[in-house]
Amino acid sequence: MPLRHQQNLHRRQVYKTGSSFSIGPTTARYLILILLAVFSLMFLIESAQGSDSLIQLRNLNGQKDSINKDLQTLQVNASRLQSLQSLSTSAASQGLVPLDSSVDTITVAPTAAK
Repeated sequence: MPLRHQQNLHRRQVYKTGSSFSIGPTTARYLILILLAVFSLMFLIESAQGSDSLIQLRNLNGQKDSINKDLQTLQVNASRLQSLQSLSTSAASQGLVPLDSSVDTITVAPTAAK
């Protein structure tokens, strides 16, 4: 009987035979659990990094939209200023003067109807 007990102990332990490697069923279970835990942890880390990147992307898109609105406002203001300037130059070329300058005017009194 003692001989069988010693043989069972050798079967449960990890032993190397040539170039192949053998493990027992208990060790295989623990190894599988450890591998599952490692892969689960890697998955959680990747998802957390992905969600952080998504939040940063949304913030950058919000900043981009804000900058685009500012750009459109500035473009509208620039076109208004250019149109005012072009109106002033065309009025000056036609000989028109601004109202606030002193211009000689003649007022004619109405005549009474007979």
